[in-house]
Amino acid sequence: MNFTTHLHLSPAIAEVRVFNFSGDGFKGSAWRTTATPAQRLGIDLHRFIDDFTDQHPLTKVAKARIRPYTGKYSAVALDLLGDYFLQRNWDRFKLLQDSSQQQNLNAFLSSAESDISKHKMLLKGRAAAMAPHLLEHHWLSSYRDIKGLLNAARGIARRHPGGASLVYFFEGPVHDCLADLEQWFSTLYPLLMRACQDFVHRHDDWEELSKA
Repeated sequence: MNFTTHLHLSPAIAEVRVFNFSGDGFKGSAWRTTATPAQRLGIDLHRFIDDFTDQHPLTKVAKARIRPYTGKYSAVALDLLGDYFLQRNWDRFKLLQDSSQQQNLNAFLSSAESDISKHKMLLKGRAAAMAPHLLEHHWLSSYRDIKGLLNAARGIARRHPGGASLVYFFEGPVHDCLADLEQWFSTLYPLLMRACQDFVHRHDDWEELSKA
């Protein structure tokens, strides 16, 4: 899953949301010794989301559906499409979230950008490099249409030459696959939401954070 989904799947605690958003930048476990409870939960939740999504049989079928077009970038294509489908169906999925997260889409994205801006000096990895551009150009909101996904794919291709197949996919073949891929997301995402809620409530740091 991509940026919007990671932010949406977090509890309404700014530091947790930002470190879920930035989880790719933290490797191994050495970071845990200096991390706050919110940071630990955010990074652990990021890893849980990625593992749950990547290993789910529905995702494996979806990857196979688009692999002829995207090659090894099928997972990246699905990440981007996850944000697209979430934003396009926001009113449906916000009702499955707890009451503190039931903002309209524009309010949610604005709140997320504010959290990222306030914590951007703590970000690492891909999220740290992208955050200034994401905030300046409001990338999160651009993911609600295919043109925005195509622009994101072009950015990936500039950084990774093999990403040309991703651009090709979003230039055309994606439209033939959208119905199948929306079915993938519509079935998987509620399962992922419930799994994340359970993960958060079972996390070692949740009791302390929920009392703050």
